[in-house]
Amino acid sequence: MDGFFAALKQFFDAFGNYITVPIIIYIICRIFQTPRKRAFQSAVLVGVGLKGMAFITSAFGAVLSPLVQQMVTASGLNKPALDIGWQAVAAIAYSTDLGMMFIGVGLLFQVAFWLVKLTDIFMPSDLWNNYSISVWGSMFFLLTQNMVMAFVLMIFINMVTLLIAESIQKRWSTYYNYPSCAMTAPHHNGDAPMYLVLNILLSKLGLDKIQANPQAIRKKIGFMGEPMYIGLAVGLILGVAGNITTLGTIAGWGSIANVSVTCAAVMAIFPRIAGMFAAGFGALTEYSRKTLAKSKYGQGRQFIVAVNDALGYGEAATLTTGLLVIPFAILIGFILPGNLVIPLMVLPSLPYMVEVPVSLSNGNVVKAWIMALIVFCAKMLMASYWAETFTQVASGIGFEAAAEALAGGTFVIGFIMSNCTAGLITMAFLTMNPVIIAVVAAVYAVFFILFKKNKVRFQDYLEYLATGTKPEAATEDAA
Repeated sequence: MDGFFAALKQFFDAFGNYITVPIIIYIICRIFQTPRKRAFQSAVLVGVGLKGMAFITSAFGAVLSPLVQQMVTASGLNKPALDIGWQAVAAIAYSTDLGMMFIGVGLLFQVAFWLVKLTDIFMPSDLWNNYSISVWGSMFFLLTQNMVMAFVLMIFINMVTLLIAESIQKRWSTYYNYPSCAMTAPHHNGDAPMYLVLNILLSKLGLDKIQANPQAIRKKIGFMGEPMYIGLAVGLILGVAGNITTLGTIAGWGSIANVSVTCAAVMAIFPRIAGMFAAGFGALTEYSRKTLAKSKYGQGRQFIVAVNDALGYGEAATLTTGLLVIPFAILIGFILPGNLVIPLMVLPSLPYMVEVPVSLSNGNVVKAWIMALIVFCAKMLMASYWAETFTQVASGIGFEAAAEALAGGTFVIGFIMSNCTAGLITMAFLTMNPVIIAVVAAVYAVFFILFKKNKVRFQDYLEYLATGTKPEAATEDAA
């Protein structure tokens, strides 16, 4: 058994998500009777799209990282925990047999969840993001050596993730125009409960009246409202902030120009690559519906395909909001009481993180930006809470950056660990107190029952908050 999991880990390490995800998409397409040619085309499109996104985010990160380092140096502030990216999280997630086992066992449970109608979301199509679940189980196991409870923890986090994903599914898929799809990335859905509350509060405060979506901005300021020029302007702000001490030098303005053009390029190019990635799911959605319509498991229910968060990254309001969050995220990192983390590798990923508030606000950049900054504060505190534990566990499995950090009296963290919902659940499980764990499970059960009984009303309410159109009015218009 150990040899099998070692081989599985070696396979994932060697090929990564650019190969494993397309293979999974091809297999699922074939299960749903997609012709071989279309299944192969879908797999290639998904692989090429993922790789293209990696090229852009890597180049973006290479420009942002030195900029942030300059801000840190200029501020004179030091924090004990450095954000070093999702790779550190994946290292822990797959450092144990348990973590590797969840690839297969988690897949079986996700299929079972769908078959028994615990959820309408078919999650295996986004299998790669399971590392964002298994990291909590792996860390729990490394801390407690309790494999059974670690498995229970991972499955429970998976169930909570699916419930949250289904609650916002209609709004996300409507806004990003991916019918019958759901974004299931656990590290984003874990923040959704906070966004749902903030969305209602800010709507009550009148922020929905602000016309701040890309279309309205473009209408008011002409060609400068195009995504590419918005990126140029935001890049200029970032560049100036990062080079505040070198504004009198040619090198400083060279850096500012580089950041500006880089942000403009991201805004211009990423939507095209995201469109290619999205096209890879077309066949899966089409043939899964056809096949399931003939199956007893598909009778009288909606089939929702789990998709990667990359599908929303390139949308204009999403990129704009994400880029606008970056300078303030850095500022928050310096001034937030109790924060230990310097945000670094997460910065190019911020447009991923704002998909939920952007979709809930129907592209209202101002409202989404305010929600994102408030939630980012909570995420920073959650990452700070786990920083020391994460560093010790990562060092214990031989992660070199963590060992070096500990030796120097500092910590490292991957921002996936800022998942507030999963973090709180893991805290409860680590108490090993059956009463506390039972209360957490009971809270989930209550929300599950309430949502299932009121799913249509809840989703219609989110649509009303986003568009201002009441469900009965929308029905009358359709008639």
